[in-house]
Parts: sequence; structure tokens; C-alpha cells
Amino acid sequence: MREVRAVDIFCQVLDNFGDAGVCWRLARLMARLGLRVTLWVDDLSRLKRLRPAIDLSLETQLLDGFLLRQWSVAAEPEADLVIAAFGCRLPESALQKMAETTPAPVWINLEYLSAEHWVERSHGLPSPHPRLPLVEHFYFPGFTRRTGGLLREFDLLEQRDDFDDAARAQFLSQLGVTIAPDTRLVSLFCYPSAPIESLFYAMQSGPPILCLVPEGVTPLAPAMGRTSTQGTLTLQGIPFLEPDDYDQVLWSCDLNFVRGEDSASRAQWAAQPMVWQLYPQADRAHLPKLDAFLALYGESLDPVYAGVMRQFSKWWNGEDQHAPDWRGLMASLPVLKAHAHVWQQQLGSSGELATGLIEFAREIG
Repeated sequence: MREVRAVDIFCQVLDNFGDAGVCWRLARLMARLGLRVTLWVDDLSRLKRLRPAIDLSLETQLLDGFLLRQWSVAAEPEADLVIAAFGCRLPESALQKMAETTPAPVWINLEYLSAEHWVERSHGLPSPHPRLPLVEHFYFPGFTRRTGGLLREFDLLEQRDDFDDAARAQFLSQLGVTIAPDTRLVSLFCYPSAPIESLFYAMQSGPPILCLVPEGVTPLAPAMGRTSTQGTLTLQGIPFLEPDDYDQVLWSCDLNFVRGEDSASRAQWAAQPMVWQLYPQADRAHLPKLDAFLALYGESLDPVYAGVMRQFSKWWNGEDQHAPDWRGLMASLPVLKAHAHVWQQQLGSSGELATGLIEFAREIG
């Protein structure tokens, strides 16, 4: 069994924050496990939105217990475990360095999150390099014991459970948020393609809603620190928060609209009802992923409430053109909240991603 002491993580940021967010969480968690971690990122400006302490002028800097390096410099990993996040292509210099090392480091392609059935069959499969004496293994995050699980800090659930009404009120007060009695608190984090205007219109005729919208999500929301009210809906602009603070937003809300992979994973650990917008793909490949998740998520949910969630989620992801059943979703929240807690417990029994990656590398090394 190989000893894993050092890890290199490569992250190629696309056009969102999820890639950088997942890799930052993975690097921080592995560093907390006592490993020497280097995170290579090709676009630090994206990560800086999440961690403003980053200095963009530095090629190398310490951050949250690990070494952060700009991918623009020569990338030659010197680690027992090399992780290529989300299928990013490692530079030739890195591959040559790995091939010349004895023994060669374990090379893992950390794939995107999906509930599709083929993921379980593909999890852990090897792929020999066509030229070099290297083997890449595919590692899939997921929602079942036959996958790699989701990232979760070891004290996360304890922190969430300690986040009582007093802590919630204090946190929201720091954001300038005051909730009127009988008002539901909602957070909105979505891609521009989401039917945001239609959602806001539907919210105006239901129960009283205070919807928190981070800065930069949509121009339809008020500026940071301001509010606007139409009907029963009040919108409030809040800052684009650092990840640990965003967790507390998710814990605070009665319903969370989330997008991509990182915020969706955190919303599931929050054990609150959520509506997930998957990353939109031109060939609509995200829609089968949505169907697979809804089927798995709804297995232990009453079919009536599973149907409400399915219809609304499909509409939010652009598959169903019918008017959104906002009132039905609001009426379902007590049941969906109970189910979210059951689902979170189920996820907790399926393993944790960072730990699983290290154990997998030890076993195959």
C-alpha cells in the first residue's frame, strides 16, 4: 500500500466559480488531513472572488494551509498523488516529470458530479496513457456508496447543528437582513439562463418571501444592501460571500436556489429544500443528469411531493415550459425539509470525497 504524503491538484477554470470552489475545498480539506498540498489554478481571478485574500501578483502563495500556484509557471508535480480536476489536460512537462519518477505518482481524473447510472460502472476505472508509462484513473463524485461521495469537512454537520436561531439572527444581522414574521427566507444563486424574471413574478403572489441575491447574479435584483418589494416578494442584494459564509446562508434559508456543483453540494449538507440549476450545456446533456438526480433524490419521497419538485426543477432548468407551481412548492416545504434531512443522512453514510481519494490512491499505488 502506497504512502500518500503530498498531493498536486490541477484546476482549469471554465466560465463559472464551481471548478475553483470545488478544488479550493478539496485542497483545504486534504491539507487539514496533514498532507502537503499544491493547488495549480490557471485563472486565479475566479478563485479570488471566493477568497479575496489571494494576491494575483504572486505566482506562489500560501493559502488556507496549502500552496497555491499559478498554472502559468512551469508545472512539474512532485507528489505521490496528482489530481486533474474535471478532466483538465495536464501539461506535457507535468506528464514527463510523472513518467520519470519512480514510482510514478497515482494519477486521478476527478470527474464532474452526476447521478447517472453509468457513473457507478465507470468509477475507479483505469486508462493507460498511449505513450508514457502512466495510468490515469477516473474518480467520480456521487450520491451513492458505489461512487466517491461529496466533499465534507469533518466538523461541518456539527457546525450546522450548532447554528441555532440566535446564531442565525446574528449572522443575518451582519448582512443587514431582517426577516418579518411569517416570511420565508430564500437564497438565489443561478446562471443567467435561468427564468429569473418569471420566478420573481410567481413569487409576488404567494406567501411573503424575502429573497437574498448575491452581488452579480442578476441585474433584476437590487444593488448590494438595498431592497425592493413587489407584491409579497422582497428582494435584497447581499455581498458575494466567501464559501464558509455562504454555507451559513444556506443553513439560514427555508429554500435555496443553487447552481453547478459546489453550491449544490453545500446545499445538500445544509439539509434544507433546494432547487438545483445544472450547468447548461449546448447539447442539453444536463437534462438527463437532472432526471437522474431527481429520480434518486425522490426515491424515498412521497410521489406527490416528488412530482412538485420534479415539475419545478424541470421548469427552472428550461425543460418544462409550463408556468411554475410556486404555491405548490411553498406548500410542500415542510415535507421537503424533512426529506432534505433524511437525504443528508443518506449522503453522510456514502463516504466523503477527499478521504476516499486518498484511500483509493493508497490502494492502487
